[in-house]
Amino acid sequence: MKFKAVTQNKLYTQIASQISASIEDGSLRPGEQLPNERDLAQQLNVSRPSLREALVALEVAGLIDIRVGVGAFVRTQRETPAFLPEYHRSPVEIIEARLLIEPEVAALAAAAIDDASIAELDEVLALMEQDTDRAEWSPTHDRALHSIVVRNCPNAVLREIAMGLWSARDSEIDKKMHGHLAELESVRSRILQDHRGIGAAMRRRDAEAARKVMRDHMLFVSETMSAAWD
Repeated sequence: MKFKAVTQNKLYTQIASQISASIEDGSLRPGEQLPNERDLAQQLNVSRPSLREALVALEVAGLIDIRVGVGAFVRTQRETPAFLPEYHRSPVEIIEARLLIEPEVAALAAAAIDDASIAELDEVLALMEQDTDRAEWSPTHDRALHSIVVRNCPNAVLREIAMGLWSARDSEIDKKMHGHLAELESVRSRILQDHRGIGAAMRRRDAEAARKVMRDHMLFVSETMSAAWD
């Protein structure tokens, strides 16, 4: 099979369309494994994060299955006609924006957080501990912890921006991408560790520590999104 280099905007749709066409014309057969991410990204002349978004879009469309730690495979059976889902915000770009915003939100929140919110954080962290013990990750608990931090930021504009970025994460592609990341035990453990650090900084009302641990957390998620799954 031969893929063309992608050079225009809307990269994920172009990448996904090329792979989808190869599936539909039989170049990629049911059950067949796609080339590994490094080779596929080189053939298409795109970054791995852009390729990752395209692969997750194809999975949401029902064309492929992603097996974390193994690779992507053409689905052997499809229950409905395939279609590529549209989304307005790239999961990778959302993380990049959160990296700029949330560390400062956390620093301001640490200086202003009240005792009731600290108690809420402790409750959410306890639930996260239980999730991790069961080898699970809850997007609901993840969002709850970050929302408590954002809610305590005294700057209304930053609060609005931060919550808008979380709302942008509601696409099926974003949910699926984060779900795959959380399949890795090392990622789940690191996320819990980071969230503990955020909670500790908030309890101490330590703005500098809150800024640093939130920034390190966002960097980890961003880098993990770009790391190979296969």
